[in-house]
Amino acid sequence: MVRRKSSTSSNSSNTFIPPKKKTSVLVGGKKKRKKPGVRALQEIRQLRRSTNLLIPKLTFSRLVKETVHYIFPRLDINRMQATALEALQEAAEMYLVQFFEDSILLAYHAKRVTLMKPDLILMRRLRGRDDVINR
Repeated sequence: MVRRKSSTSSNSSNTFIPPKKKTSVLVGGKKKRKKPGVRALQEIRQLRRSTNLLIPKLTFSRLVKETVHYIFPRLDINRMQATALEALQEAAEMYLVQFFEDSILLAYHAKRVTLMKPDLILMRRLRGRDDVINR
């Protein structure tokens, strides 16, 4: 059975109802939640605009000292110039950013948005034996 609205047209046409006033008070005090991933996209945009280095200097200098000691175990190299470390860090970060940008293109080609290990392996193979990472 279908339920129908009762029509009270005579009553509604004669009665004046004043419009409700809008108040600027926030009811409940809750903020609207953003969609998932919006915060990550904002962070990506911010990092793209910045020109500062992403890896902490102290951590990177420890890594360089460990690598130098591994390659040249007999030499006692404890000091490095700050400009040399800065140049190495700039080059390393540039390489990593380009490597991941190219790898994400492979993920997009596979109709995915998630970067996976096979993308990185294929990127290494595509760059060839002469690439720094393959030596």
